[in-house]
Amino acid sequence: MRYMKIAAALSFMIFLAFPYYSFSADSGTQDLKVVEGVIATSVVDRVPQDVADSFPATVSKLYAFTKIAGAQGDTMVKHLWFYGDRLMAEVELPVRSSNWRTYSSKRILPSWTGDWRVDVVTEDGALLKSLEFTIR
Repeated sequence: MRYMKIAAALSFMIFLAFPYYSFSADSGTQDLKVVEGVIATSVVDRVPQDVADSFPATVSKLYAFTKIAGAQGDTMVKHLWFYGDRLMAEVELPVRSSNWRTYSSKRILPSWTGDWRVDVVTEDGALLKSLEFTIR
């Protein structure tokens, strides 16, 4: 009986010592943040080039570049490419450290003019950031 009381007391002290630690399965994604997110015409040496929020219909290909902070171990994010409200592409991207740069690309047809966005979401679908742009 005495050992049970000691074990209970130790368990309670451990609980008090770590009140903010999350034991949930998604603890690796809960602190993710997009600290930089842009649309560019290319990425060279992990640096986005010709960043803008409006592009000509002749652009042919665009890149969504994101710098992710706060990962606690290997995790994933997704880039969801929307033309208006229509999902055009979904790209899963690994995040392998607490400060990680990654990008996806999308071919753009000349007839796809109008409003676009790339939603950056966690593995479980939580929205981190929307990158809005226009094809004119």
